[in-house]
Amino acid sequence: MKTIYKYDKLIIITLTVTLGLLLSMTNVLNQLLPEPTIGYQFKVDGEVWFVLESEDEIHRMLQVYKNKYLNNVDDNARVRSIEFVQDIEITEIELEDEVFVSTKEAEAMINENVDEALFYTVVSGDSFWMIAEESNIAISKLMELNPGMNPERIWPGNKIMFAPADPKLDITVRFQNTLVEPVEFVTEYVKDNSLYASQRVTVKDGVEGQMRVTYDITMVNGYSTSVEVLNEEVLLEPVTRVVRVGTKRTLTRSSQTNFGVVTGRLTSGFGYRKDPISGVRKFHNAIDIAAPRGTPVYAYTNGKVVTAGWGNMAGNYVVIDHGSGLRTQYLHLSSISVRVGQTVTAGQKLGGVGSTGYSTGNHLDFSVIKNGVAVNPLLYL
Repeated sequence: MKTIYKYDKLIIITLTVTLGLLLSMTNVLNQLLPEPTIGYQFKVDGEVWFVLESEDEIHRMLQVYKNKYLNNVDDNARVRSIEFVQDIEITEIELEDEVFVSTKEAEAMINENVDEALFYTVVSGDSFWMIAEESNIAISKLMELNPGMNPERIWPGNKIMFAPADPKLDITVRFQNTLVEPVEFVTEYVKDNSLYASQRVTVKDGVEGQMRVTYDITMVNGYSTSVEVLNEEVLLEPVTRVVRVGTKRTLTRSSQTNFGVVTGRLTSGFGYRKDPISGVRKFHNAIDIAAPRGTPVYAYTNGKVVTAGWGNMAGNYVVIDHGSGLRTQYLHLSSISVRVGQTVTAGQKLGGVGSTGYSTGNHLDFSVIKNGVAVNPLLYL
């Protein structure tokens, strides 16, 4: 029994030594083997685009990409969200082989386009209207795509965008913008048989009111797809203007829809306005009255037709000289019923409402020119 005990003890000692050697060898091997390589995989709609060493670098590039779609948004707007249309996923992975791309290559993939922007190069003899007509693109669309361009002043070599780039990664921006906009005042007319129809004497000046308007806007890849009015709050009521007018006939506004020269809905007043998307102030030297195509347009008062034809921006239009430095203009007509040199009387039909030239819908652009200077038409109607 004593011999057997010694033999078992020897086996235990041998096993212990062997196990210790194995553990030591394992530790040595573990020290010799390299640490696993960690990378960050960038996937779009389940497709792997690239792998980078730094997750923070991927987030930085994505933020830079998003921010470029805020360039045309008013600084005072409240951005509600800026999101990718596609499903974006960043995951940590272990790599057997290093398959990292450079930051420059990753940025190029993020900014890659499915289709590049399409441009037209202006040549001698071109006009904005002719380019739109020959390319079958609405002038209003060209204006939207080329906001910094003056359509009346284009030169050979200018680049006009026909279609924007189509990025592989689409961005939706939703924001709200609140603007203080003017509210047009109404004019009360007092008949005066001592004045001619084209003569007016202001008894009391009108004062524009103010309204706070909040817009909800959605843009995709830098272009608006939805503009909705969320709230309108009157800050200051307008003050009615009182004017004495001659009894010789002129057309005057008789209701909220009957403006004398045409019946419709006032969609844009005279003066400076802020664009709800860009916040840029623009001057409008006429009033716009929306009405169905073909709605009759009438001469404001007696006068002589000095222009009856086509203009690139104005479309079909008529200009009447009423004497004493007073002229009226009627733009975007669908048809013209008078000719140059013809004498017209107050209320005579000049043509029909249309959407020719630079126009986004059927309306009459009506302006009044006094001694060469555009004045508010509502002061005369």
